[in-house]
Amino acid sequence: MKNSNGSAELWRVPTVALVGMGTGLNDLGADALRWIGAAEVLIGGKRHLQLFCDHPATKIAFRSPLADQFAEILEIAREKKTAILASGDPLFFGIGRKLAESFGKDRLVVIPNVTSVQTLCARLCEPWGTVETVSMHGRNVAGAIAGLLPLLERGRKVAVLTDLVHTPQWIARELLGLGKEDFTICVGEDLGTDGEKVRLLSVSDAAAEVFSPLNIVLIIPPERSGDGDGERIGQVFGFPEEAFEREAGMITKMEVRAVALAALCLEPGLILWDIGAGTGSVSIEASRIAGLKRVFAVEKNAARYEQLLRNREKFHAWDVEAHCASASEAITQFPDPDRVFIGGSGDDLDVVLDSVADRLLPGGKVVQTIVLMNTLEKARSFWARRKFETSILQIQASRSVPIGGDFRLEALNPVFVVSAWRKTDRANGEERGK
Repeated sequence: MKNSNGSAELWRVPTVALVGMGTGLNDLGADALRWIGAAEVLIGGKRHLQLFCDHPATKIAFRSPLADQFAEILEIAREKKTAILASGDPLFFGIGRKLAESFGKDRLVVIPNVTSVQTLCARLCEPWGTVETVSMHGRNVAGAIAGLLPLLERGRKVAVLTDLVHTPQWIARELLGLGKEDFTICVGEDLGTDGEKVRLLSVSDAAAEVFSPLNIVLIIPPERSGDGDGERIGQVFGFPEEAFEREAGMITKMEVRAVALAALCLEPGLILWDIGAGTGSVSIEASRIAGLKRVFAVEKNAARYEQLLRNREKFHAWDVEAHCASASEAITQFPDPDRVFIGGSGDDLDVVLDSVADRLLPGGKVVQTIVLMNTLEKARSFWARRKFETSILQIQASRSVPIGGDFRLEALNPVFVVSAWRKTDRANGEERGK
């Protein structure tokens, strides 16, 4: 337990105080100042340490990489009251999480503060309860913008914590390259200082500007009516077949799609393969349900592949990576999957199943929709040979059809949903699927 009981007056080593600085001195409340005043050692960025040049404490500036300094900080904190000064709120995309992991939660007392996101939204009088926040720190340049697009295309405002690579100019230029010139970019520079500046700019104007290195960005998508086909930004999934461009009959029906997506047990950060993707209805809805890391959709029929691309654009599913190829060839280039949906693979099925079984990551799951009995038996016997757990569900749905002043029920073709996952040796936790 923390021996300070949350009070600076009861502070005892080796407890470390992690003080959120907000945007500067004006954001520091009485509690934060008491902790800083009681400290014998102050550790932080040079900008924050300069605010306490008259403080008698020993001052130590952060070094890069910061993680290499943690052991030194722990040693100091065993003998002296040590306060770490962190930007904004330490637990909001700050160093708080890594410090807690390194030091242990019982060693830290966190004094929270306002974040740069709160501050910028306050300056704009913009409610921030529904604003999504994305940090660009340490992101791969090539894929950094991909994390923003699904949120923006659903009409969400996105706050971006920038770095020296992913600057406001870079963000604006990336959006311009994707044809998103109708967005608004708000940039808050040097918030909380005498040089504070808040600007609302068009994407093209922001792309040509130069900004202070200390900045935060808020991206606001244009207002949309949401009435157009496929433009229901708030809807996550459950789209009727008519919402997708498709070949007659060559699409996973809404009822089957809903069950298959539920069976996949999607989680943020997973890799999904959609094999025999057709017009992309499963991939697109999967990308809307969860913040998946990557989605790979494979369709070998050229005409359906073109429809997939148009549906991806229509639903703004930019995180779906589409491939026109045979499944057995395409998946050799993909990273190992956490989830696999198989809607069809034709003559490739045997090869595809072998590859999926071999490469499925621990805790992974495969879901396959099947219409034909021979294919069902092939899938069942395959997973049994591989010693996978399986579950087979038959979906028999009927839809109402008007007739006179009443309606009748018209049956859809029955579909089998086969789910498979590795058996686990409960005694030693080793996987036995291979």
